[in-house]
Amino acid sequence: MSDKLQATRISPLDLRARLGELLDRVRLRRDAFVVERRGVEIAAIVPVERLRQLEEFAREVMDRHWEAQERHLKALRVSEEEIERDVDEAVARVRKGRKAR
Repeated sequence: MSDKLQATRISPLDLRARLGELLDRVRLRRDAFVVERRGVEIAAIVPVERLRQLEEFAREVMDRHWEAQERHLKALRVSEEEIERDVDEAVARVRKGRKAR
């Protein structure tokens, strides 16, 4: 998987006018397109394989994050019950503050 996705910039008007051609380029040539409206990126059209790679990468990153967090909590010797209690207390404080307004 390359580090950077090379994508052609297109407008919504180009997308509408050339949708079939652009989809063929994505499917057959593995091209990618970024749809821009007034210079603002609003969507991307990428090969579905690339999307699956990005989803898998995101899952792996999140798995590593949670594993690191669990190791950190174990090193601190903080139990899940203590964390849940602290979260519940924080939520109660926020709710109490909202009611006081």
